[in-house]
Amino acid sequence: MKNTIAYKIGSLKQKGDRTKDIISYAIPELISSMVLITLPPLVDSYIVSNSQSITSFGALSMTINVLYLMTKLAEGIPIAAIAVMGRYNGAKEYTKCGQELGNTFWGTFSLGLFQFLLVYFGAFRIFSWLNVPEQMVAVGVPFLRLRSFGVFLIFTTLSFIGFMRAIKNTKVPMMLNLIGIGTFVFFDYALILGKFGFPKLNLNGSAWAVILQYAVMNVCAIGYILFNTGYKKYFSKAFYSVFNIRRTLRILRLSLPVMIDKGSYALSYVWLAKMLAPMGTYAIATFEVIKNLERFAFLPATALAQVITFLVSNRLGAKDYDGAVASIKKVLILAAISVSIGLLFLSFNARYFVGLFDPTNSFTDFGAKVFPLISIFVIFDYLQVILAGSLRGAGDVKSVMLGRALPCFLFFIPFSYFLNQLPVTSMAVKFAFIYIAHYLNNGLMAFLFLRRIKSHRWQKKEL
Repeated sequence: MKNTIAYKIGSLKQKGDRTKDIISYAIPELISSMVLITLPPLVDSYIVSNSQSITSFGALSMTINVLYLMTKLAEGIPIAAIAVMGRYNGAKEYTKCGQELGNTFWGTFSLGLFQFLLVYFGAFRIFSWLNVPEQMVAVGVPFLRLRSFGVFLIFTTLSFIGFMRAIKNTKVPMMLNLIGIGTFVFFDYALILGKFGFPKLNLNGSAWAVILQYAVMNVCAIGYILFNTGYKKYFSKAFYSVFNIRRTLRILRLSLPVMIDKGSYALSYVWLAKMLAPMGTYAIATFEVIKNLERFAFLPATALAQVITFLVSNRLGAKDYDGAVASIKKVLILAAISVSIGLLFLSFNARYFVGLFDPTNSFTDFGAKVFPLISIFVIFDYLQVILAGSLRGAGDVKSVMLGRALPCFLFFIPFSYFLNQLPVTSMAVKFAFIYIAHYLNNGLMAFLFLRRIKSHRWQKKEL
């Protein structure tokens, strides 16, 4: 038995990318994910919690889940646009590449405007559907309306960043994101708490910080594109004067599988929030804290998911199918070790970390009780994220779309609703069961992705 295990380990070491190389690829992605994805909501939650209003903190939690869904839908368009613009750029058809920026901009502008108007006028209905306490509705509705305009600005920002990445400029998007994060952190602190002579806007200060963040990023991106002499070859006229409805609809159509994929995953958080909301303000606040702490521990898996996408793509391009599978196994092992260490550390110190977001000590005991139990099931989340990244690297985006959408609608929504209706007297037990159902849903996703990978059809050996 020991000889068999040793042989498998030795065989794994010889195939695929070296573990040392995988780690070196993952470190920059880890830093980027931490600064751009995980840090802003953590900072925002911490500052809002220091206003010592649990109602505001709960309203932030419920609003963030809706906005997370909108943002994930926004991310789908630039992914398709990068493929189109990148192809023209590679063929040195620079004018066509620049024209696609115009089409992408108006596509994101139109979809972003539609979402903004939908959320702005439907904010009250959204909060009513989420079953939140009445006092939270009064705080959350104006906040959601204001924040939805920030999401509209995210749509247009992503079109500019997508163009730059398509023409192999990754440095400026990084700088834009850093400028945006700096703007957000400063104004989030200043406007929520009323510092540096700014008015104290409480929760709405967070919404204004996001609006200013992406307004600054839009201005900087437009200025860079319009006044960079090296970009003149892409534009015979200003990008915003280009609009071809047929090509715009084509980009939206190409984006649809990615939007369904990302949207289904984000929708599960919105539904989870709806199922937990009837338990009251403390449960909603606990949900926000646990979600942010777990995402912090989950950072290595997020970074490794980005890495495995291009590792698999390169291995399959070289017809090294065994190497691709070996790299997936190595990344899964690295993710398991790193995420587990983070979750164990947070679990053993759960009271301290939950307490950071609860200065009034209202829900710390509750959060510290349920966090370790829920964290056990995070294994299913990093499995599905890594395996989904592997399939994307093979260009098998349809399998990822179906593997996320079907479990969400056919399993998680009805099962969590069933759990919500059970006459469980312990709020901690009911909270944990419903939250764990979310991770069981991710486990079902991982199972479907694993079956796809084991079938070998994802490798597309005929290509």
